[in-house]
Amino acid sequence: MFLYKNRLIKKEDFAQVYRGGKFFSRGDISVKVRQNGLDQTRVGVAVGLKFSKKAVERNRIKRQIREIFRKKIDGLEKGWDIVVMAKNSPGSVLTSEIIEKSADVILEKIGLVKKIKK
Repeated sequence: MFLYKNRLIKKEDFAQVYRGGKFFSRGDISVKVRQNGLDQTRVGVAVGLKFSKKAVERNRIKRQIREIFRKKIDGLEKGWDIVVMAKNSPGSVLTSEIIEKSADVILEKIGLVKKIKK
């Protein structure tokens, strides 16, 4: 489970990221990012009714996304708000592996992955 300081919870925080954030997408995963001026990175997950009408399926995908980002949060640059959105394309099945690969590519593209100093 995410620490409280790493969660994006408030409606206003989501709205700020949606309004002023940069958009990146790969496959069935989209990400909006925005600098937050804090000393930690916060992550929020949004899965709408377009993904599935069934709450069970939406909640399952939210749990998978949260777990993937929980593992990655220490390796990300500080000071960002990230909103991860899941889309459902016809005929596609989202698995943890697909989500993780898409998240890795997007985070690398954005430049949020910390550089390892040798």
